[in-house]
Amino acid sequence: APRIFISYRTSDGVDKATALARDLDAAFGAEQVFIDKDDLPAGLPWREAVGSTLEQRPALLLLVTPDTFGARDAQGQRRIDDPLDPVRREAEAALAAGAHLIPLLADGVEALPEGEAMPAPLAPLAERTWRRLRAYDWRDDVERLVADLEALGIARVQALHDRRGSDRRRWLEPALALGLGIVIGAAAMRQWDASAEADPLVNASSAARA
Repeated sequence: APRIFISYRTSDGVDKATALARDLDAAFGAEQVFIDKDDLPAGLPWREAVGSTLEQRPALLLLVTPDTFGARDAQGQRRIDDPLDPVRREAEAALAAGAHLIPLLADGVEALPEGEAMPAPLAPLAERTWRRLRAYDWRDDVERLVADLEALGIARVQALHDRRGSDRRRWLEPALALGLGIVIGAAAMRQWDASAEADPLVNASSAARA
């Protein structure tokens, strides 16, 4: 199951969310990173698929762009105030499940809204430690985020490879040692046989027993 879930507002966050997913794929492996545009199974209701993923309590990265809390619908109402708003539903589900939620403040966002400026279920976000994700300092910001995710116990690709290699060595090394012992033993027997054939006393003793 994915260990990292990226939530974003499509109106102004899709490019940055896609770039973030690509970099996290490189660090942790694509199977550990969920972004809806790439990872929603075909033919399933998207709300059901997203809900099922969030039930696994992945770390949720909430990409906070200007539209995350500022976007409005055709009636002029804030989209985040709609209980069916996808961004709100994802953040609510993560908070309700006790998942680790990290707000990522993108360019144009200086701080999270105050608690009273959010829908009540999202008010706890105001107390969360956030990180920045800026275009001009992208590499450093992503590396800082990767370190945060490692601290949560999410293994990087190299660590997974090293662990698998260690597991292979755990059973391979005794097998190699046993094989080497057999080869050395066989070589010693051949050497002994060759010495016996060359030794006249051994040959005479063998002839007497024949």
